[in-house]
Amino acid sequence: MNLRTASCVAAVAAITSVLQVNANPGVIYNDAIGDIDPGITTGGGTLDLVSMEVSHTATDIQFKLTVNGNIGTTDWGKFMVGIANNKGYGTSSSDGWARPITMSANGGMTNWFGSWVDSGGGAENRSNQTSWGVTGATYNGNFGNFAFAAGAQSTITYGVSIASIGMSIGDTFSFDAYSSGGGSGDSAIDALANPNVAITSWGQAYDSGTSTSLSYTLTAIPAPGAIALVGLAGLVARRRKA
Repeated sequence: MNLRTASCVAAVAAITSVLQVNANPGVIYNDAIGDIDPGITTGGGTLDLVSMEVSHTATDIQFKLTVNGNIGTTDWGKFMVGIANNKGYGTSSSDGWARPITMSANGGMTNWFGSWVDSGGGAENRSNQTSWGVTGATYNGNFGNFAFAAGAQSTITYGVSIASIGMSIGDTFSFDAYSSGGGSGDSAIDALANPNVAITSWGQAYDSGTSTSLSYTLTAIPAPGAIALVGLAGLVARRRKA
């Protein structure tokens, strides 16, 4: 291999490496398995949260929740995500579905993804400005992608624009994910950020406080074109020297 060929190979490898690093593979947040009170049904394991992967592009964010059971055989569980973006309009006294779930971390809850997997499934992106309301048009219409996949461990995926949850690149927010029953008064049977039993009865109040919530930063993602140009400039310089 001559010097020029070697330089080309090295430059291409460097560009590929940088692109992969900046592709934002996401952050995985794990929960303890089996952390549901023995007196509360787990819905065949579906209410037992396993993990959540959070990732983003320059404009959109995705939350992918994994649960420890087959949602295809359970038709009443609900799955939710609470977000506190610390923009001055959060509430620490309620959630988007008026369940006994609150978030006192980071200025209070500002956004709520409430979803269900029965009857074809659906989801709502709710925000709290002066009161809770659906963000955008109608349910499901404000999710760029909402999907679920049944299996031994099932997944529920929420995708929205970063702007729809009141944030922009550079912001850090707190969040938590919850499983719950089909009743409107059911609380957080399992909470992602809490490795211990969350509640001991269906209607017991649950709060995601500072010590029992997670955080994520919307880091800047360089444009692939800009990265490639920098790499190519280095390649040209090396070839000239050769």
